[in-house]
Amino acid sequence: MLPLLSAAQEQTDGPYVFYEGDSAVVKTIFQREDLVTTKTKTYPAHNIPVLTAEGLEIKIKSNISIPANTTAAPEQLFILSDIEGEFDAGKKLLIAGGVMDDKFNWTFGKGHLVIAGDLFDRGTKVLPWIWLLYTLEDKAAAAGGQVHVILGNHDVMQMAGDFRYTDARYFKNAWVMGKELKQLFAADTELGRWLRSKNVIEKIGDLLVMHGGMSPEILQKQLSLTQINDAVRPLLGVPRKQMPADAQVFFTSTSPFWFRGYFSDVPTPESTIDSTLQQYGSKHIVVGHTITDTTIVQRYNGKVIGVDVDQHEGHHQGLFIDKNQFFLVDINGKKTPFPVH
Repeated sequence: MLPLLSAAQEQTDGPYVFYEGDSAVVKTIFQREDLVTTKTKTYPAHNIPVLTAEGLEIKIKSNISIPANTTAAPEQLFILSDIEGEFDAGKKLLIAGGVMDDKFNWTFGKGHLVIAGDLFDRGTKVLPWIWLLYTLEDKAAAAGGQVHVILGNHDVMQMAGDFRYTDARYFKNAWVMGKELKQLFAADTELGRWLRSKNVIEKIGDLLVMHGGMSPEILQKQLSLTQINDAVRPLLGVPRKQMPADAQVFFTSTSPFWFRGYFSDVPTPESTIDSTLQQYGSKHIVVGHTITDTTIVQRYNGKVIGVDVDQHEGHHQGLFIDKNQFFLVDINGKKTPFPVH
């Protein structure tokens, strides 16, 4: 009788990179049938080998810098939001938009990729999606392009320990690694450091991009983009109850990553939209966060563009801008003109 073949071991999560003094501890999750295990390797913190996830080669950055709050308009832009761990769909959309090929090579030249928030939660392939954006940053920069990752409410929640929408597998994986879930993206991890460098609002050409929107409460403060980002960044990872009272406006329903007033039953007055555009010298506000349809939408005569099409429920679309001409791109690469008023 031939011996039974054992089931192959499959990498199902990771790598996670934790820093401990001058060392980097890399943990990867493997599964064979119902058995979930961790492989752990330790390296000098500045000499980590190339890592892999979903066929992606990951080269750890030599340094992480805070991105600019304002960027000149590129000739081409591709904007997505709310992928929420749907790695396969996100990958296909990036290929469909001409941003990369199926080997994860940057093919967008000097174009810019914009992610308007929500990398985390709901989906089961959160980590590969984050690592993909992490690696595309350097590839884009080498070609003269850029990747903008703007934080959404789920990204902020994850860092602060609010796991209401996190898939159960991540709790199990953290336990198998001997960690609490909040430790996986803490400030002493590579991805935790990277996420804490990101902005919650940016101006790209004449587009003002954020995850939720600009509330009247923040608008009336007359803050610059730098002031908004600098107010939020030090508090990433801090539970809301531990924040000072004057910071709450940046982390409640009035925040740039929670606000839903553009699409509510009693929508924000158009005068507030006009004031926002005037204050920040912009022509359009681009947001994710609020699902209004299964396609990208525009409101306030094109002054607001909503790009959350509910990727998690299988509706996949991105906004492509080519020399001020707007298009919708589906997962198969079909481009449909999207005249903005």
